[in-house]
Amino acid sequence: MKDNTFGDTEIEFPVTVHFRIICHAEADVSLRVKEAAQSLRLEEHLQDGNTSGGGRYRSYNLSLEVDSLERMQKIDRTFRAVDGVKMVL
Repeated sequence: MKDNTFGDTEIEFPVTVHFRIICHAEADVSLRVKEAAQSLRLEEHLQDGNTSGGGRYRSYNLSLEVDSLERMQKIDRTFRAVDGVKMVL
């Protein structure tokens, strides 16, 4: 089964990728997002993003160069698996 997480576009590696992680704004969710970044050794790339107008959601931005599709997919899967993350773009 083909994984179409990133569509059918052919990607040449290494490539700079940008992720936006949108999650609930609670402190424990933010902690889990930061722990996920640490587990991937990406904590220095994780940047605070925006907080929604109502304060329910916040985002984090992650920009880095990756050298393979497998690494890009692992980053995506790791953040999607965090309890409280609504989406990863």
